[in-house]
Amino acid sequence: MGKIVLDLQLEALSKDSDVLNLLRKAYVVARKLKLDEFEEWVNSELNGYKDGNKIPEYRKVKGEVKGWNPYHGWIPMIMKDTETENMISEQLVSDSIPNLKNVYDSANGSNATLQFNAGMNNLLSKLSDFNTKYALMISANQIYNIMERVRTIVLDWSITLEENDILGEGLQFTKREKDIAVSSSTINNYTNNFYGDVRETQIQQDTSESTQK
Repeated sequence: MGKIVLDLQLEALSKDSDVLNLLRKAYVVARKLKLDEFEEWVNSELNGYKDGNKIPEYRKVKGEVKGWNPYHGWIPMIMKDTETENMISEQLVSDSIPNLKNVYDSANGSNATLQFNAGMNNLLSKLSDFNTKYALMISANQIYNIMERVRTIVLDWSITLEENDILGEGLQFTKREKDIAVSSSTINNYTNNFYGDVRETQIQQDTSESTQK
C-alpha cells in the first residue's frame, strides 16, 4: 500500500472514482490526523447537515418555486414581491452526498424537487393564500455541481497536506506528521470559508406527488 494522501489525490482526479469512497478515505485521513473540523465536514457530507448554520455556501441552489395542485400537479407560484421570490428561490441543501447522488442518478436529466420545511411551507401558504405543499424545482446539473465541488475540496485539501510533508504510509501516519497537522493553522482552518446563509431544504427526485422526509 502506498502513500494514502497521494492515493487520495489520484482518486479525486479520476472521473470514474466514486465520490462516496473518496469521502470515506478522506474521513480516515482526517480522523487519524485528529483534524476535527475537516472530519466534521466529511461526516456532514456523508450523513447530511444537522446544523443549518454549517451548510456550506457551495450547496446553494436556485430554482423555481411551485405549489402542488391536486388536479394539475406542480404549478408555478407567482409572487408580487420580487425580493421575496428571489430569496426563496435560492436555498441551501442539507442532504447527504449519498442521497444527492441517488437523486442525480435517478433524475436522468429531469428536474429535482426540493421540499420546503414546515415553517417555510406555512409562510408560502400565507403569501399565496393557498394552503398546499410547496417545493423548489432545480436542474439535476446543480446536484452534480455540488458533488464535483466536494471532490475538488478533497483534492485541494490533500495537496495542502502534501505541501506540509504529510503523506502517510498505508493507513498510518507518524507522530511528526500528526504534530504538523494539528499545529498548522492552514490545515486546521481549512473549512472556515465554506459557510453562507441559512435557508435549509431537503431534496428528492422529481415525482408527481413527492413527500418531505
